[in-house]
Amino acid sequence: MTPDVTVTTCPLSRGAHAHRAQSEVLVARRYLDHGFLDVARRIFMRHVPLVAAEDWARLVERLLQRDRVADAVAACQAGGLPLPQERLLALGDDHVRRRDVHAAIHYYELASADAERWANLVDLLARLPGHELHAMQVAQRHLVGQA
Repeated sequence: MTPDVTVTTCPLSRGAHAHRAQSEVLVARRYLDHGFLDVARRIFMRHVPLVAAEDWARLVERLLQRDRVADAVAACQAGGLPLPQERLLALGDDHVRRRDVHAAIHYYELASADAERWANLVDLLARLPGHELHAMQVAQRHLVGQA
């Protein structure tokens, strides 16, 4: 004979879940203040609707200070912020100076670079041996039809 066991669960009310989520966001702000960006980012991503635009902006700025561009872009997207175009363009310009054309293209595409930057990149590609096809592709994609 098995005894009747009744298990009762006390589900947290909707208000308790909201209170806990708000508490987590508050704690994430403290992590951000102390430079623990990964923890703050992880908590913010779990509670996107509760995170203020200022919190996302602070996170993006701190990520960019550490050259964590991919994470900053993801935070911008999650927080509904515009991409930091000037910073991305500056990074692309730095890569052009170092002749790292693939990284420059990446940053220029993220930031929707202007025709002058694309023209400078095509000039660089034209000066590098064996890059004529790449120069033509960049010109076709970003310069032809914009003049």
